[in-house]
Amino acid sequence: MLNYNKKEKVFFLVILLLFLIITIFTFNNDFIYKKKIMKISNIKEIKEEVVTNSIGIHEKIYKKEISGTITNGKDKGKKITIEYEDTFSDVVTERYKKGDKVFISSNIIIGLKRDYYLIMMVEIFILLLLILGRKRGILTLFTVAVNTIIFYFGIDLYLKGINLLLMCIIISILTTIFSLVIVNGANKKTLSAVISTLVSLLVLLIIIIITCKTSKYSGINFTEINFLTVPYEDVFIAEILIGGLGAIMDVAMTIVSAISEIIEKNPNVSTESLKKSGKTISTDIMGTMINVLLFTYLCSGLDKFVLASRNGFSVTNYITSNLTIEETRFLVGSIGIVLTIPISLYITIKMFRKGKV
Repeated sequence: MLNYNKKEKVFFLVILLLFLIITIFTFNNDFIYKKKIMKISNIKEIKEEVVTNSIGIHEKIYKKEISGTITNGKDKGKKITIEYEDTFSDVVTERYKKGDKVFISSNIIIGLKRDYYLIMMVEIFILLLLILGRKRGILTLFTVAVNTIIFYFGIDLYLKGINLLLMCIIISILTTIFSLVIVNGANKKTLSAVISTLVSLLVLLIIIIITCKTSKYSGINFTEINFLTVPYEDVFIAEILIGGLGAIMDVAMTIVSAISEIIEKNPNVSTESLKKSGKTISTDIMGTMINVLLFTYLCSGLDKFVLASRNGFSVTNYITSNLTIEETRFLVGSIGIVLTIPISLYITIKMFRKGKV
């Protein structure tokens, strides 16, 4: 059971009141948008037909009459009716309901107003973080803000001509230091985690560069990013480096925290016992972290996979030809996790046992 003192209760009440005000404002902020917004009051289906594509797949298409009222601008209060066409799969269309607010241009619906959904999700996230994390939750929010700013300025510098891979390496170093120091404080444990993360990231980067350069990226289908106007090699290496950073940092911090806690509780524990405990902890977290990466990267391509399946692509064909980037990201991230375990164990034991490993 979570117990809060009087100051904490006041703090949470202020936060709740602030979020309530923000939510109410977001539901009534149509006036800040330049684009016209219509609140849907009625939807009437006027026609339904079934079309068949070249490979025999059927798709229902609905022609609808959507009525509503303009809620902003000089036409505020004006009632209009728009004809709209959507499909059963909603791949290239959206399905609206009564009460939704939509952006319109020249009597054409161009999209749903989603800001209140986003605000509510952000508020729920912050509340849970503050309720369960308390001070650590506040620090975590601060690190998210700082890392976002670092990433923004990094991309801005890249647009001004700095090498993307170099910029991502700098971003990785800065975000690692800020994230761990702000949340855990400046101490030996944090230093150990920072060094473990950066060393693991460096080893992973060397492996990536050597592997990619020697194989010349064979086996990886870059069709999904062929819209880029810069060499895809720079972007690919940079993104898998940044993508693996979070998992590497998490594994390093977990191992460092566990080993340092064991030493704090039992200063006379032998190095062999520490290694054994570290290996046990590692096997527990390794499987879960690798699976987190697997599902994260698979889900990033799930929508395209479903679309391809509905259009006649076989599962095997699509996975081998179109999910190669996600597969590579997953494998590189998993290698990073496995590498981090012995590196973190070695560095932590060496730092906390005065050089004895």
